Parts: sequence; C-alpha cells; structure tokens
Amino acid sequence: MLSLGERIGIELAGAVEHIFVEGKKGFGILTGCGEDAVFLVLASESAKQGVLMLEIKLVLQELKLVLN
Repeated sequence: MLSLGERIGIELAGAVEHIFVEGKKGFGILTGCGEDAVFLVLASESAKQGVLMLEIKLVLQELKLVLN
C-alpha cells in the first residue's frame, strides 16, 4: 500500500508522507519508518486525527533513531 502511495506521489510530483485509510469503525495511517520498515496506526472513529498525527510524528522520530 505504501509503495502504491509512493508511485502516486511521483505522478503528482510530490512525496507521500502518510497513507490514510478510513473505514466504518475507524481508520488506519501507514507511514514509512526508515528504508525497510513501515509504521501502522489503527484508531477508532472517535480518535482526534490532529493529536494522533502529532503523536505519530514524535514516535517516528524515536523509531528512526532505533532502526538506523
């Protein structure tokens, strides 16, 4: 899924940071985490997306340090 998002980003002349998938009971956010890893967050529909995106950004910074 992330690979497909990256190809879409190339076609649109930009980089893809997140893939957002929304369902009836919640949503998932898929983000690249280094060269060989992805980070998937699943959340209920009641989650506040802005706060969640901020937390994802902070966690990714820490994960990238550990994975590199």
